Amino acid sequence: MVNLKRTREDILESVIDTVHRHGLTATGLSKLFHLSGASSGSFYNYFSSKQDLGHALIDFEWEKLKANVLDPATERYESPIDQLFWILDRLEQKQHKDPFCGGCLLGNLIVDLVEQDASFRDHLAQVFNQWEAAIAERFVQAQEQLIPNIDSMLLARQIMTVLEGAMLMGKLHQDTNRLREGFDVARQLIRQAMKEPASLAESAAADPESKR
Repeated sequence: MVNLKRTREDILESVIDTVHRHGLTATGLSKLFHLSGASSGSFYNYFSSKQDLGHALIDFEWEKLKANVLDPATERYESPIDQLFWILDRLEQKQHKDPFCGGCLLGNLIVDLVEQDASFRDHLAQVFNQWEAAIAERFVQAQEQLIPNIDSMLLARQIMTVLEGAMLMGKLHQDTNRLREGFDVARQLIRQAMKEPASLAESAAADPESKR
């Protein structure tokens, strides 16, 4: 039976994996209604259009990324460098789960949506700018640990480029080895920027779930 009392978050959570794997463009409204368990009226009560749903999914995924990856890194480690290594671990681990080797949802949506509507380009650019800034800020905080004249924002952008490429190739090949290789390149960029290896972040004992 259709659930007429689904909340906005319920709907987003119920469709996000399918959109992650197949894209929003390829997922019809009837499929979205079915996945959400909501009537069309209930669905449109929260989202005025499929485009509106797309923007909501971008914000929803970004908030989940902050809540599950970026913010916990700060709570778990005092050292900004340790935080960065942990963030990479968490992002890599996420690719092993749901959907398996599905790529970065936000990155997938760039390919899926930005040529259709300039509002998606602007929205996703804003999110990725915030993501890069969160990485760059940790490099700024870790200046004493880094070699002289490191451009924190440039390094953050390089790491984001490597990560998105790694997740895209993992999605293409459905290969966790390709994922690991790409994420290891990002880790190496951090190591190359440092005066000395990070003791805690480089230790496998620092996190039992570490993939490094």
